[in-house]
Amino acid sequence: MKPVPASHLRIARPSHDLRVSERFWVGGLGLGGEVDEDMVRRLIDAGGTQVNSRNPYWDQWGVTIADPDGYRLVLSSLSWP
Repeated sequence: MKPVPASHLRIARPSHDLRVSERFWVGGLGLGGEVDEDMVRRLIDAGGTQVNSRNPYWDQWGVTIADPDGYRLVLSSLSWP
């Protein structure tokens, strides 16, 4: 019996440049653990831009990064009961 993953990420959207997108999502995001300054720096170094969220809740409880195509990624370490 195969183990069932606890979580997953699926991104389905158009991209202007697949190599730039791959660098951002794979090299920059490096999924796992807490959202920390190192992760934010990696995302910016990989072509992202830290931006204000359209919802101020996420500015308080997370960080919003625009990817090289302008799509927004919101990262938060909050957990739900």
